[in-house]
Amino acid sequence: MAGKYDKYVVHPPHVEISSGDDGRVVFNGRMVSHAQLGYNMTMGLQFINRPFKSDNPCHTHNFQEFLAWYGGNPDDPEDFGAEVVLYLGEEMEKHVFTRPTIVNLPAGFPHCPLEVTRVDRPIIQVEIMLVGEGGTRDVYFEKDKKGHRPVTFKVLG
Repeated sequence: MAGKYDKYVVHPPHVEISSGDDGRVVFNGRMVSHAQLGYNMTMGLQFINRPFKSDNPCHTHNFQEFLAWYGGNPDDPEDFGAEVVLYLGEEMEKHVFTRPTIVNLPAGFPHCPLEVTRVDRPIIQVEIMLVGEGGTRDVYFEKDKKGHRPVTFKVLG
């Protein structure tokens, strides 16, 4: 039976995103797009249980993005158990996170690469992109543009 408010409920599909460089999985979680939400926003959530290095070079986009990492221990929100490294700005300023963190990335702001260097216990990674149709992602440094292949999206269910 259809409910009066069904249009407000979305069940995000399981999405796997593979690296354009070597095919390794760089996102394996739930992702809901602007088309599914009916709003200019895309959101992804995944559990990270082992170290990984994204193949995303330093880049910019024409929309606001938020990246967040939380510990996976429901009994202790401060128990992070991992190390995340993210580079910010054209200077590639290195930031190392060992506690729950949210990063605000304004439109046009250079960021990445991203690496999770240590995982003692699973953590949660959340990405929120305030964009609908027309979102762009541009590699920032000329040296990184040559040979960079786009990632592959696969909806698993």
